Amino acid sequence: MSEKRVRFPGIDGEAIMLVGGTYKPGDQAPSGYVDWQEWAEVQHKAGLRQKECGKCGKWKYPQELSDRVGEYTAHTKKLGPTHVQYPICKECAHD
Repeated sequence: MSEKRVRFPGIDGEAIMLVGGTYKPGDQAPSGYVDWQEWAEVQHKAGLRQKECGKCGKWKYPQELSDRVGEYTAHTKKLGPTHVQYPICKECAHD
């Protein structure tokens, strides 16, 4: 966890500010809420977008997705059978 606590003296005690780490596009996700928020902001500003894992339903950035894809055939009245592929995150790929 790379969160840092910065303490500021004050009149009624001290204030604490949490400061997250420094991240680059494509870095793996850190643990910790403040760190994850700052990491996700860097990923989004770099143009990376999340996709929903077809197994667990969680939204993941590309570096959190595995090379595996799931497949199924959807049947619709207008299009008939349609082949659908969905990404699988690294966590679900290990299951």
